[in-house]
Amino acid sequence: MSAAPPEEPSTREAGEADGLGEPVQAPQVVRELGDACVRFVEAALGLKLDFSPEMLPVLDHYVATRRKELLSRPETIGLVARATGAYFGEVVRRHFRSFWYTPSDDVSTWELRFEPVYLAFSPIAVADDAITHGDEDGVTARFQLDDEDREVVETRLFDLPSASDDEFFSFSTRLEVLEIAVDAIKARMMASGLGEVAFTNDDYDEG
Repeated sequence: MSAAPPEEPSTREAGEADGLGEPVQAPQVVRELGDACVRFVEAALGLKLDFSPEMLPVLDHYVATRRKELLSRPETIGLVARATGAYFGEVVRRHFRSFWYTPSDDVSTWELRFEPVYLAFSPIAVADDAITHGDEDGVTARFQLDDEDREVVETRLFDLPSASDDEFFSFSTRLEVLEIAVDAIKARMMASGLGEVAFTNDDYDEG
């Protein structure tokens, strides 16, 4: 999958915290795709998404109502995955302190990287899974984590009740999983005296 080229790179990635601790807005291409998702959903359902977690069930409903059509026309999946993935990434970025990493125009290389904990993931891949139910490796396989953190997160997730495919692959559930992951990793960091550590692109690129 590919999209329009991202903006010219600056000294830090768009969305990464600046020297004053304030987050920089997402790259223009991400904002445009997220806005396209808002238009798609409003045209289909008559409801306007607002980038809040509370509206994710509306996005889940939109994907559910279009899944059969999309799977019958695979060439359309990429566009919807890019738009819904960018939107979901923006919901997450506004919910957690995190920033976009968009090194090329290939959206498969895009990540949302967290600052308070070492956790990164591809919102576009999450969107593709939401449409196709295609991730066979488990939810944590989609996350970039330290091995120690992965074990802690998987232990927490093991206690969750079973879910249908629609629930398991939904954006709402993915946000819930991210909340559990962040809480689990942060608790481990605090217990180790690392509660004030903040991660940057350099940390992720070295991982």
